[in-house]
Amino acid sequence: MQDIDDLKRLQEQIRNLIAMKKRVEKLSGKSYADMSQRQAQKNGADLTWLGMDIDKALREAHAAAVDCGIADPRDDYGPVDYHPSAFHHYRHTPTKPRCCQ
Repeated sequence: MQDIDDLKRLQEQIRNLIAMKKRVEKLSGKSYADMSQRQAQKNGADLTWLGMDIDKALREAHAAAVDCGIADPRDDYGPVDYHPSAFHHYRHTPTKPRCCQ
C-alpha cells in the first residue's frame, strides 16, 4: 500500500508543479509597458516567490520519485536558503527519501 501512497504523493507534486509553471507563463507573458509601477513590482515579486515555491516543489517531487524507485537519491538533502526579497529569508529542509533517513 505504501507504493500507492508514494505514487499519489508524486502525482500531487507534479500537479502542483504544472499549475505553478502555467502561472509563471501567464505572469511572464504580461507586458510591463501596460502596467503601473506598482503592478510591475507586484508581478515581479509574484514571479520571485513562485520561483521559490517551484524549487521547493521540485525537491519534494524528487524525494517522492526516489521513494517510488524511479529516481536515484541525491548526495545532499540539507537545508536550502531562499531570499525572495531584501527583507525575507527562508530556510527550507526538503523531505528526505526513506532510503536516506
